[in-house]
Amino acid sequence: MTDELEDQMIAKTEELEQEQKPQEAVAEAAELVAIDPKDPILWFVKGKAHYVAEQFDESLSCLAKAAELERENPQIWQMMAYALISLKRYSEAAPCLEYVISKEPQNAESLSALGILHIISGDEKKARTYFDSALLANKRIAIAMLEHFHDKFFSTSPNIPSSAKAMVERVLETAKLIR
Repeated sequence: MTDELEDQMIAKTEELEQEQKPQEAVAEAAELVAIDPKDPILWFVKGKAHYVAEQFDESLSCLAKAAELERENPQIWQMMAYALISLKRYSEAAPCLEYVISKEPQNAESLSALGILHIISGDEKKARTYFDSALLANKRIAIAMLEHFHDKFFSTSPNIPSSAKAMVERVLETAKLIR
């Protein structure tokens, strides 16, 4: 397959993901991997398509294959962390995110996600440190991450202590005021 054709198929898969057609994206990504099973980027694209389709076990499997083929790509590890978080395998997600931060210290998404994991584990002090670092790295991304997790998880979870929920709300309010 030519690189140009491969790039076009990757673009089509990503377009399908954005159009909220996850099953079609998974099918397109499967075709890509079948053509070149030794390409880590194609496994990453397939893992991302499964993630968007909320097929987290399949996503994790594809992302693990991508990481096996290309160990040092932080994007693979970040996506793998998100799949692990979705599977509630929090203790396994943290090292993935820590690896991303070791390669990209200003990665606001991973810093925010680590803060979220520390909220889940009950360590509000560490969570606050990660949130502050994320806000310094990229306030817009950090706020978007925190709002998403607050709306989808924190505010609805009976397992998160009210003090942790209040801390996240304060971080968000302060960040929005200082924009």
